[in-house]
Amino acid sequence: MTEQNIANRIACKNIDIDASSFHQTILLELEKLLEDVIGYEESKSFISMVADKVGELLYNKYKVEINDEAMTLDTIAHVLVDLKRRIGGRFRVSEVSKNAIVLLNTKCPFGVNVVGKRPLCSMTANVFGKIVSTEFSYAAVELKKTIANGDGHCHIVIHLEPNSDDIGGLNEYFG
Repeated sequence: MTEQNIANRIACKNIDIDASSFHQTILLELEKLLEDVIGYEESKSFISMVADKVGELLYNKYKVEINDEAMTLDTIAHVLVDLKRRIGGRFRVSEVSKNAIVLLNTKCPFGVNVVGKRPLCSMTANVFGKIVSTEFSYAAVELKKTIANGDGHCHIVIHLEPNSDDIGGLNEYFG
């Protein structure tokens, strides 16, 4: 068999590998390794630090492209949805009020194998918290339900004002 025949035989096989699935697999395996080696909380903290930098970079990209001096709550809510759409999520705005932005999601950008990889939710929480707090000085992200936790969907509330009653289980961000 010639080299070309071997290459063609392999290339025509239906092997489910593409750049996106490859990157997802690397991230999911890295998270699992971190959690196994250093534990859940430390893995979550490490991913949170990366997300903080990513959130800053993404905020700056949107700010330059949208070119609004001050973005409205509605604009920020749709920035978050657009960001997740661009990376493979299926988020939508459920509610926007002066106190909170509520987002729902039915498809995780990290793929179907994210169940059980809860520290990856800190990536979403931190990116959202960084973007919102940079624009509005404060955000507290509450992950009420997550796909990674096995809930089948995500229900995320981004609080826009501190409330001492709610802060216990929330991640706070300051701009």
